[in-house]
Amino acid sequence: MDLKYLPEEITGLMEHHGHLCFGVLLGYKACKYAVEIIGESDKMTVAVEKDNCGCDAVSFVLGCTKENGKLIITGGNKEVWLFYNQEEEEGVKLTVNPGLQSQLPQDKDQALKMIMELPGNIIFMAEPYIDITE
Repeated sequence: MDLKYLPEEITGLMEHHGHLCFGVLLGYKACKYAVEIIGESDKMTVAVEKDNCGCDAVSFVLGCTKENGKLIITGGNKEVWLFYNQEEEEGVKLTVNPGLQSQLPQDKDQALKMIMELPGNIIFMAEPYIDITE
């Protein structure tokens, strides 16, 4: 796989996770898009439905883990991320755009590259979200 299209930060994430896959890349893109919308802080809390590869991205990019209580697994089957920045008192719910998968190339490397290049507002549907810790 040609990794030259990936930011250097992805190399560290790949080492943390063990490989590059759609789940970890979607989690990475969700974290980056959420930070664009609500900012980043040490008081960030993230809730996800699925305990999957995207959780590794959340822990690597934002430092939110189950162990420090900043990553909450709610259970479920959807690719949904709930980010809350307590300093800014702002939250955002990101859901993978349902039409995304049908637009991706069949080739895995090309599909990963396309996800990396797409802006967050194409990959995800975003809506405001209230504090998930209350």
